[in-house]
Amino acid sequence: MTSRLRLLWGALVLSAAAAITVAVIPPAHAADAVLSQNRPVTASSQESAGTPAAAGVDGNTGTRWSSAFAPTQWFQVDLGTAATVSRIDIAWENAYAKAFSIQFSSDGSAYTQVYATTTGPGGRQSITANGTARYVRINLTTRALAAYGYSFWEFQVFGAAGPAIGRAINGLTLVNNASRKPILGPGPLADGTVVDLTRLANRNLSVRADLAAGAAPASVAFTMTGAKGSSYTRTETQQPYFLCNDYADCPLLATPDTYTLTAQAYTSTGAQLGAPYTVHFTVTGTATAQSPVDVLFVGNSLIGTATAATGEDTPALVRHLASAAGRTVNVTEVIHFGNTLQQTWDGGEVAAALSGAKQYDFIVLQEYSTLVATNPAQATNTLVNTYAPTFARSLKPGGRVVLFKNWALVDPAPFATRAAETAAIDTGYAAMSASLGAANLVAPVSDEFETIIAANGTSYLIVADGKHPNDTAIYLDAATLYGILLRESPRSLPDLYLTAAVASNMRATAAAAIGY
Repeated sequence: MTSRLRLLWGALVLSAAAAITVAVIPPAHAADAVLSQNRPVTASSQESAGTPAAAGVDGNTGTRWSSAFAPTQWFQVDLGTAATVSRIDIAWENAYAKAFSIQFSSDGSAYTQVYATTTGPGGRQSITANGTARYVRINLTTRALAAYGYSFWEFQVFGAAGPAIGRAINGLTLVNNASRKPILGPGPLADGTVVDLTRLANRNLSVRADLAAGAAPASVAFTMTGAKGSSYTRTETQQPYFLCNDYADCPLLATPDTYTLTAQAYTSTGAQLGAPYTVHFTVTGTATAQSPVDVLFVGNSLIGTATAATGEDTPALVRHLASAAGRTVNVTEVIHFGNTLQQTWDGGEVAAALSGAKQYDFIVLQEYSTLVATNPAQATNTLVNTYAPTFARSLKPGGRVVLFKNWALVDPAPFATRAAETAAIDTGYAAMSASLGAANLVAPVSDEFETIIAANGTSYLIVADGKHPNDTAIYLDAATLYGILLRESPRSLPDLYLTAAVASNMRATAAAAIGY
């Protein structure tokens, strides 16, 4: 049976099942709310790009999650903070699970089983499952259709949300202690991240806890455990909050294993500040097979300007460099010259790209040239309230958002100097990154521009209009994004249309800025 036929047949079965069983599904109590809708999800697999995990919590009974055709699978939703759960409703497709269990967890590491069955009926199920959980996982072990996997239209967790305690820690950044720069690409760490030691400049590594906007903890406690039995704990009482002290090497980060790392912020009285931040990642000393990377670029002429030498804009040049290095980058572009990100969204095209029909390893967002510096509140509002709600359905597990940090223009108005404009850009992007709940990083393009302009002047990178990049700058931007998206140093990339000396300088500047 093809996926399309299964989808249509499943819809008929679901409709019939819902009609039969609706009378026995208890209505939501006054205090009950759907806690899972559009929350971040992870799954053991997906059948295709058209049946992503995010479709299982999008509130749309016309879309579904479907796993690979294997007997043992799982699906997990992150409620964002600890919540009181009362029940779970599952609207199964025809490929339902006969045997499955449901587990609760507060940290994504230790789980407690709250329900299990070996006689699941399929159709529409409503399961009483009382308890407190941030993570709700369903483990699927016996298929109704042995030739397929598992699939459901909706997985809904009901209950009462916990208090709005916010998030004190917004990310865990991998740091190159030798250069004191974040290693962008492998970091910030996310569930499923693979730190490939063979692709790093050195093994002098640590991890820094990055704070959410407005958070001011008195201390951060780290706990790191390895699957092979290793463990490390430390409490840091001074900013910046490092796993192994400021820029001190962490031996476990250079030791191949699979790790769980949790960071918990505390107040001066010892009370927990926000929920713990936990990631599960792997360190390997063996070169890993490299899969194609799917990237969505949203922006305007700062990344859409094409080189005179090759006719390629920044995303296309990233793809070109990747191909030259034997890698594959699949590029989707939504670029409209002169637009803010909000204007591009209002045009409708980017909303379609972020519908969840396709998922990306990275989403690169490039805002209007001066907006972040002159109106950071507007830029942040667009990011947090317009784009961020789409990330759970549009990013693959472990996927990241990249904020493209624009450079200061030649004319700094309304700022008195380019230095003042650059400072405002730095502040604005740091605040935007801290305000965003999804795993994200800032591509330090502005920093690189200032390094090169200090030695060569603005005309070395910016054309006569005082705003747009020239061919050298586009190469610099592409080399930077290559390092981030492909998670390896850009130092050995080809010169393409630049002289060897100029290209080498651009690559070295990019590599240093992103931690390689």
